[in-house]
Amino acid sequence: MKKRSWRVALAIVPIASLASLASHAASLPTPSGPAIEVPSFVDVDEAFRRATGGRPLDTALLSFASSEMRPAASGGGNSGGGLIEEDVLPIEDVTGAVTTVRLLPIAGVEPATARELHRRVALHELLLGALRSYREPEGATAGRSEEVLQMANTAHLELFVAHSLAYLEGQSREEKCLSYQRATEHARYVGFGADFGLPVPVRAGWETLLEEARTFYTGPFAEQIPANLCAMRKAVRKAEVESMLRAGVDQRIRSRVEAEIDATSQSLAAKERQYAAALRDSAVELPTREIFLLKKTVEDTATLYEFVERDTLGLERAPATGQPLLSRLRAKRGEIDRIRSNASAAGVDADVAAARATLERHAALLGAVAETLREIARTPGLDWATQEKLGVCATIPDALTPENFAEYAGRVDACLTEAARAYGALKDAAGASDPARVAFVERVSGLSKAYIGYINSL
Repeated sequence: MKKRSWRVALAIVPIASLASLASHAASLPTPSGPAIEVPSFVDVDEAFRRATGGRPLDTALLSFASSEMRPAASGGGNSGGGLIEEDVLPIEDVTGAVTTVRLLPIAGVEPATARELHRRVALHELLLGALRSYREPEGATAGRSEEVLQMANTAHLELFVAHSLAYLEGQSREEKCLSYQRATEHARYVGFGADFGLPVPVRAGWETLLEEARTFYTGPFAEQIPANLCAMRKAVRKAEVESMLRAGVDQRIRSRVEAEIDATSQSLAAKERQYAAALRDSAVELPTREIFLLKKTVEDTATLYEFVERDTLGLERAPATGQPLLSRLRAKRGEIDRIRSNASAAGVDADVAAARATLERHAALLGAVAETLREIARTPGLDWATQEKLGVCATIPDALTPENFAEYAGRVDACLTEAARAYGALKDAAGASDPARVAFVERVSGLSKAYIGYINSL
């Protein structure tokens, strides 16, 4: 009783007494920036008008709820025990006929009324949220606080009526228990169930609804709804006990079988690892590559041996025509010895020396010619087309010798041909006084004179 007295007093007094403190707190800046936005009185008043439309709920809804909560089979508000078998209770009358009566009543209002109730519930919840954030500004009159308190009480009053009707609409004990708890909570906010001699301020026009709701709460709501509604549970029958025991035994058997299967699987996995390790350890690596190399060597050696054994080259045995190769080489050597014996050694050596000197001069000439051709191709100032044609001269290697001349003879010939064409074109063209053309002509003329002089010296 003491706790309820404090709640009722808190519902009536603090909005007026703490107005200045609340307004000061609402103006304080938050740690992250500007002051917190709170709804104004205009906002909450508009939310109240939007939720109610300026008119209270029809008191006929409470009459409907009172008539639907009448079944004596409900057990009353003081019914004892917490076990029930079903949602319906069989009743036998004096004639012996048995009828079934619902333990908890189920009834619903008209669809249009239900939609209006759902709309009001949603908007009243929004209104209460705004009222929780509402802070009275400094200098506000006490009448303003009284109006805010009236709006809060009126919202709780209509929510009590709405959730009481939702209790009747519930199809299961769980749904009815939830609606019953919400309706009881809103009833406590407007002081139902406790008589302190203090009036409950509500908006003008809602006084009749308040008195009808108070009568409904102390009458059918408290008398016809079981006090232990949320603690009710179905009785456990023998068949249900047997079913639970059977399920428990099945679960234990299943767990044991699964444990055995897991143990067997682990044992098999260990054996598989052992067999895999044994197979891996017993593997013998064969030097396949070495074996094939040895086989190839043997086959190649046999072929070579057969080649020599049969004297395929005709070194010792004479071919179909002619003499054996060794016999011919011996005859050639004898012929060379006879030539050397008939000539003086000094004369032969002089001829060899002269031949070598001539060969060296030819090699020097080839190297100089190749270098001169590359210099001619690099003459600065030539036009782009001439440079492109003379590009073949740059591909002639520096080490041009009589031994590799045959390989690069085509490039040397192409270079000389292009140089001769460019020489003729530049020599006959007008403006031959161009330094670039003069330098090109002089280099080509110098190469020609050097080559002619070398030929004459031979």
